Amino acid sequence: MSAKPTTHTLPAESELRLEVPPNTTVLITLKSGSAEIFGAELPPDRPVPLSSSKVAIFTWHGATIEVSDEDSLDILYVSEETEANVAYVNTHAQLEAMRDEALGGLLPTNPQSGAGVNTNNNNNTTEVEGPRVLLVGPSDCGKSSIARILSSYAVKLSRLPILIDLDVSQNMLSVPGTIAASQLSVECISAESNATSSILNCGSGSAGMPLVLWYGSEDLSANNNNSELYTAQIDKLAESVDARLSKDVDARSSGIIVNTSGWIEGKGYEYILHVMEALRINVVLVVGHDRLYSMLGTLLKKNKGKEEEALASMTDAEKLMYKKVLIPKLIKLPRSGGVVSRDVGFRRALRMSSIHRYFYGKSNKSSTKPSTNTASAAATTTQYQFTPSLLEVSFSEVHIHKLSNISLSASMLPVSAKQSTDPIQLVTIPSSEITTKLQQCILAVCHPSAVEKYEQSGVARDLYLAGVAGFVAVEKVDVGKERLSLLSPCVGSLPSCHLLLGDVSWLE
Repeated sequence: MSAKPTTHTLPAESELRLEVPPNTTVLITLKSGSAEIFGAELPPDRPVPLSSSKVAIFTWHGATIEVSDEDSLDILYVSEETEANVAYVNTHAQLEAMRDEALGGLLPTNPQSGAGVNTNNNNNTTEVEGPRVLLVGPSDCGKSSIARILSSYAVKLSRLPILIDLDVSQNMLSVPGTIAASQLSVECISAESNATSSILNCGSGSAGMPLVLWYGSEDLSANNNNSELYTAQIDKLAESVDARLSKDVDARSSGIIVNTSGWIEGKGYEYILHVMEALRINVVLVVGHDRLYSMLGTLLKKNKGKEEEALASMTDAEKLMYKKVLIPKLIKLPRSGGVVSRDVGFRRALRMSSIHRYFYGKSNKSSTKPSTNTASAAATTTQYQFTPSLLEVSFSEVHIHKLSNISLSASMLPVSAKQSTDPIQLVTIPSSEITTKLQQCILAVCHPSAVEKYEQSGVARDLYLAGVAGFVAVEKVDVGKERLSLLSPCVGSLPSCHLLLGDVSWLE
C-alpha cells in the first residue's frame, strides 16, 4: 500500500525545504493558508508534482502543507531562517519603483499634445526604460531561483518583463546548450513550472514563443574557442530584445531580468562585462560573492570617475551633445539558507529531465486504488502532456552542420590587418560521414526564414545567429539504408532540412 501523506504546519515567514532525488516524484498540496514556490502561489487543495528538484515552499502568513511519499525524499525540513526572502521582496519593490518611474517618464514632449502617459509608441514621447537586471554569482548560489522570484512577483502585478537566460548548462527557457529570451505573462508562471529546472510553458501565454539561439554545448568554460560565438549570440539577443521593447511601452517599462552562468573567473568575468554593455544593464544583483561584488564596484567607480573627468573638460555645448555612460546600480544580495550544491550527477539528471519535458511535456501520475478485499498495492500510471512523433528521413534529405571556430592569431595576419572572414563557420557533414555516433544527439532545427536568408547569402551567421524553430533527437542511425529516425515534438515534416549539431546528447 502507498504511504499515507504527511502534514506539515508552517509558521509565518518560514519555508519547507525539500530535495527530491532524480527519477522520483512527490505531490505537494496546500491544505490551508497561503504559500509560494519561488514567488508563484501554490493553488489550494490541488496536488503539485515535484520531480528531481530542490525546492523551498515559503509562506508569509502561515500554511499547512501535505506531502506524499515523504520517505522517498533526500531532505525535508522546516526553516525559519528566511531573511533572504525579505531581501528579495525588497529588491522587487525597488524594481517596481523603477518601472513606475519609466511609465511616468513616457510623457509627451509637446505640451500641446495633452497630459498624462502616452501609450502610443511614436516619436512624440521621451523614452525612459524600466529596470534591466543582471544576476551574477557563482554556481549554486540561487541566481535562477531569484530570477524566478522577481519574474513571478512582476507578472502578478501585470508587468510584462523579458526573462533572458544565458546559462547554457541549465537553461530555464529551453533545452541545455541554448541561450534564450521570452516575454513573460501571468500565464507563464505557476508553482509547478517554478519547481522544475525549466519554464517550458513560457510560450503558452499571450506574449509569444521564446527566442532561442543554439550554442551547442552544455559547458561554457570548456569551449573557450567558441567565445566569439557566445558573444555574437549575446549581441544578437540584445538587438532582438531592444527591437521587441521598442514596440511596447508596457514591456519597455517592465524591463528585463537576465540570468547568467556560474562562471565568474577569467573569461567568465569578461562575459559578464560584455553582457552588461550589450544589454545596457542598469541594475546588477551580485548573489553571495563578496569578491565579485568588490571587483564590479571598483570597475563601476572607475568608470564613473572617468566620465566625471571627461565632463569637467567639456564646454557647455559639448556637454549637451555628450552621451552619458550607463553606470548600473550595484546591489549585493544574500544567499538563501536553502541553497544547496548540486553534484555532477544531479545536474546531468536535471538536463535530461529538461530535454524529456521538451518532447513529452508535464507528467501526470494517477493511482488506481486496490480492491477492498485484496492486499495488492495501488497501481500508478504516468501520462504525459505531449506525444512526440518519430520521423524517418534519408541522409540526403537533411543538411547537418557543425559550428567551427577558425579564428586566426594576430601573428598569422598582416600588420594592422583584421580577419575578414567570419570567425565561426558552418561545416556540413557529408552523407558518407554520418555514423552511429550521431545517435542520441540533439539537433537544432533552423527556422525556415533563416534558411531562406542563408541560401541567398551563404553567410554562416544567418543560421547560427537566428532563432531556431525547435529540436529533434536522433533515435536511430541506419547506415546501411542511409536513414535517420528523429524524435520530433510535432507531427509532420521538419520546418526545414537544415540542422545544427553540437555536443548535447540525450539518453531517454
